[in-house]
Amino acid sequence: MMLSVRIRKEFGGGPRAASPAGGDAAAGGFKLDVAFDAPPGVTILFGASGSGKTLTLKAIAGLVRPDSGHIRLAELTLFDSSRRIDLPIRLRGVGYVFQNLALFPHLTALGNVEFPLGQLPRAERRARALSLLEKFGIGHAAGRLPRHISGGEAQRVALARALAAAPRLLLLDEPLSALDEPVKLELISDLKALGDEMRLPIIYVTHNRDEALALGERALIYERGRIVAEGAPTEVFQAPANASVARLTGVENIFEGQVLSRSEETGTMMVEVEGAEGGRCRVEVPLGHCAEGGRISLAVRSGDILLATSEPGNISARNVLAGRIEEIEERGAHTLVRVACGVPWVASVTRQSLRELELSEGKHVWLAFKTYSCRVFEAGG
Repeated sequence: MMLSVRIRKEFGGGPRAASPAGGDAAAGGFKLDVAFDAPPGVTILFGASGSGKTLTLKAIAGLVRPDSGHIRLAELTLFDSSRRIDLPIRLRGVGYVFQNLALFPHLTALGNVEFPLGQLPRAERRARALSLLEKFGIGHAAGRLPRHISGGEAQRVALARALAAAPRLLLLDEPLSALDEPVKLELISDLKALGDEMRLPIIYVTHNRDEALALGERALIYERGRIVAEGAPTEVFQAPANASVARLTGVENIFEGQVLSRSEETGTMMVEVEGAEGGRCRVEVPLGHCAEGGRISLAVRSGDILLATSEPGNISARNVLAGRIEEIEERGAHTLVRVACGVPWVASVTRQSLRELELSEGKHVWLAFKTYSCRVFEAGG
C-alpha cells in the first residue's frame, strides 16, 4: 500500500509570523511544498523544528487542508484539490500518535484504547482493546488513568489506541522525544517489530539522528517547508549531498575555507579552513572541481576523528592536528570532545576511552582523520 503526497500550503504573516509547523516563520509567512511516496515500512521525516514535518502529518490526517495537490493511499484519494476531494478525518483510516500523546486524562488505559471502537458492541470493543494492551506488554495497566502510568507505558497506550481501528496508515509525531534512553530503546524495538508485522506505511517525525538511523527504511530531510534530500538513512546521513544537509543531519564539524593547492596525481587538495572567531588550520581533502583560490565548505563527522594523547606516527590518516581540549560534553553512550586546533574541532569518544586516556579540559591532544573522511561542497551549499 503506497502513500503518495504532493501538496502545497502557504501561510501568510507579518515580520515574525508564528509558523504552524512550529517556531517562527520568516517574513512573509511559511510555505510547505513537498512531494514524496512512502511504501509500507517506516519513512522518516527529519529536520529542525519548524521545518514542516508536523504540518505534513496534519495534512495527511485531514487536520490541515492544503492549498493544492493530492494525497492518495493506494487507490483511495484522501485529498485532491483539482477534483475537490477532501475526505473527512474519520474516513481516512489514519492512526495518529501526537507528540504530547493526547491521551484522555479521565479515561483509563483501556478506555483510551476502546475510544476509537465506539461503533462495536461493548464486549468486542473491550476484547480488542485488551488484546492490543497485552500486545504492547501493558495489560497490567488497563485499569489505570494516564497520570498513574509511566511515560513508556503512556507511549504504548497511545500506540495501541492509534492501531485500535486497524488503520491503513500510521503517523507518529516524535513519539519518543520525552523518554529516557533505556525506555526509548525498548520502544524502538517494538516499533521495528510493528513495522515488520503490519507492513503499512508508517510516517515517523523526528529530529533525533539515532532514532532515524535505528528505525527508518527511508529518510526525507526537511528544510524550510521543502524536502532537500531523500534516500536510505545511512546514505543521507553518512554522505550528505551538501553543507546544508550536513548541518541538518548533525555533522559536528562544518567549516568554510579556501583551496590552497590541487594535486591530480594524488587526487587531493590542500585547503585552509576558517573558524568563526578567526582561527585557521590546513587540511588535506579529496580532489574536487574547485580551482586554487576558490571557496569551499568542508564537513567531517565527529565519529570519523581519532583522538590521541601522544602524536600518532605511522598511520594512514593524512590529517594530524595538535590542539588542546576546550570542552567535554557527555551525550548518552558517547562523549563529544571539543579541541582547539586553530579552529574548534569536535571528536566523539566512548566513555571508556574518556577514562582510559584521562581526558580533561586543558589537556594537549592530537586529532587524526583520513582525507576521505572529509566531505567537500561548494561554499554556502
